[in-house]
Formats: sequence, C-alpha cells, structure tokens
Amino acid sequence: MKNLIPTLALLISVLSNAFATTTTPAKPTSETATHKLTVTITQVNKRTGKLYVGLAIDEATFKGTSAETKAVDVPPSGEITVTFDNLPEGRYAVRVYQDLNDNKKMDFSGQMPTEPFGFSNVAMLMGPPSFDQSSFDLNESKAVKIILMEM
Repeated sequence: MKNLIPTLALLISVLSNAFATTTTPAKPTSETATHKLTVTITQVNKRTGKLYVGLAIDEATFKGTSAETKAVDVPPSGEITVTFDNLPEGRYAVRVYQDLNDNKKMDFSGQMPTEPFGFSNVAMLMGPPSFDQSSFDLNESKAVKIILMEM
C-alpha cells in the first residue's frame, strides 16, 4: 500500500496534464521522409464524449503538453481510428483519455482517474508508464492499437 501512493501520484501527473494545448513536432525538411501513424482505440465501453489522443515525442511531452493532439467524438459503436500525417522519423508515444463530461480534462476522484485512458504499448497498468515504456520508433508508416482502461 505504501508503494501505491507514489505510483498513483505519478499516474496522475502523466494523465492530468492538458492535452488541449498543442505544439507541432519538428517540421520535416523536403529531404526528410515523413510517415503516417494510425492509432486505433479499442474497448471503448462508454459511448459518449470525446477521445483526446496525444502524441508525445519525448518524456516532457509525455508527462506534460502533447506535441500534437487530436480530439474525436466517440461513435455509437466500433473501434475509433485517429491518423497523424506527415510525421518525421523518430520516437513517439501515444496517450489517450476519454472526456465523458466535456470539460476537456482528465477527471479524478482523489488520486484515481474516473475517465477511461490508455497508452501505446501498455495493455495492463502496473503503475504509470514512462515515455520509454510507451514509445516506439516511427521509421515507416505504422499502425498502433490502444486499449482503453478504467480504474
């Protein structure tokens, strides 16, 4: 139980930072290859609100403001797909949260998230993931799946 509090505090830090403010990843030059990243979000159990999909390019943009963010309405059924185009080669991580009450932020009850969330490369949570755990190399167009989790 002692280890749970610091773990939850780190999880809150990762999830509570705003996705809404967006900066753009480094612009590719005409000589730099660009790629498309397709993000598919599965296990969307609550069919309301919006999904905020944040793209991180380093630890700072993973724990803070995403390098790029997209918001999509949750449809009545099916998986949800979001595409990021013209991304330069590099290391990326994706984080997602479902805004159920349209307040444009991740909600908590105490230290526990009350809205669904997910990360690239993370299917089960054993504490808050780091950028390194969630990241992947983008050196060609790629598709990643994210499973929404609820606490």
